[in-house]
Amino acid sequence: MRTFIAIELEEEVKDHLAEVQAETQKLCRRGNFTPKDNFHLTLHFLGEIEEDDIEYLQDAMYETARRNRPFTLTLDKIGFFPRGNKGIMWAGLERSTHLQRLFSTLEKSLEQQGFARERKGLSPHITLGREVEPHRNFIDVQKNVKVESMKISVRSISLMESVRKGPKLVYVPLFRMDLKGK
Repeated sequence: MRTFIAIELEEEVKDHLAEVQAETQKLCRRGNFTPKDNFHLTLHFLGEIEEDDIEYLQDAMYETARRNRPFTLTLDKIGFFPRGNKGIMWAGLERSTHLQRLFSTLEKSLEQQGFARERKGLSPHITLGREVEPHRNFIDVQKNVKVESMKISVRSISLMESVRKGPKLVYVPLFRMDLKGK
């Protein structure tokens, strides 16, 4: 099973991101745009795991949740990871010490359970589309699409499975742990 640990988003946030995504699509020739239901913030990509690993992941998530309390993030911009004239388009977040602490705690807990650390560290973003090709350029999209500074409540972390249903990829929560730290 292909998995990752993520922060799931509230419906109101997904609705706003879908509106932002629709505005960006008007300025693009093409792209593989993320379905609204798949919007999330990845904390740690695990990739292929065995079903036996889930218990260890739950232990790591429990330890992480025990040490972190709920907090708020703020959406603030559109960004791109360019790949030639195409790229990954994403919604970015204001810097957050709470998010960095959650990530660091999760990495330590996963490592204690025998999982590798995230190679690239944390680059917090919500993917809006892949293989996106703007009509003009990425800067034009950034200038013309504004992201409302919307608050995102972070109250839990989720172990998600990526499942293919026909041509669609669906992200299914396998396990959710509420943050309850001190």
